[in-house]
Amino acid sequence: MLLVVFLPLIMSNSASAALALDATRYIYNGSTSFISAIANNESDEMYGGQVWIDNITESDTRPTFVTTPSFFKINGNSRQVFRIMKMSDHMPKDKESIYWLNLQEIPQANKGSGLSMAIRTRVKLIYRPEAIVKGRSGAEKNMTIQHLPGQQWLVNSTPYIFAISEVFDNKNKPLAFNKVDSDKLTMFMPGDKVNVTGKIVNSVRALSDYGNLETYILKNPIK
Repeated sequence: MLLVVFLPLIMSNSASAALALDATRYIYNGSTSFISAIANNESDEMYGGQVWIDNITESDTRPTFVTTPSFFKINGNSRQVFRIMKMSDHMPKDKESIYWLNLQEIPQANKGSGLSMAIRTRVKLIYRPEAIVKGRSGAEKNMTIQHLPGQQWLVNSTPYIFAISEVFDNKNKPLAFNKVDSDKLTMFMPGDKVNVTGKIVNSVRALSDYGNLETYILKNPIK
């Protein structure tokens, strides 16, 4: 009897995954009717694939995006181009929204008994409303420091979603955060904040739209 094991993977590709996406994140600008993405088959064998979009807020089940084709077959060392299209318009117009793009690989059935691994990859899909597209470049610099009695907070006071890997002081040394705040920084939503009381904050390192790590000096850092 053939047993197929489906394994989730929150990254763009893996040494054990046959199918991989062509980017670690995708940006959907509100002015476009669709964006294209590519699933690459990096193995020598034919694989089936399925792609779909999930809301990160699991309680929100409204369909927002569709993929076409959503099911396909890819020969070994080949690729499949698919489109992501917006199907509804309930998202906020003044800030970004975030979703998961999923790619499920479907291996061929082995003859006889055995174990077949099927990796599911998921990456972030960020929807950027048309009204805020032009202000995105370098927006990390516009994060602010909130001063409260006995407290200081690094606040994402922008309409953009940031993926921050590190926060640095004025000597370019990385600051330490607890796990909750570290996790929050990797998906730093508009209005989110982390406690930086007693720390000097000068700059952050974050992923750009193209998946590159870049450093941004805050316009109004803690000195």
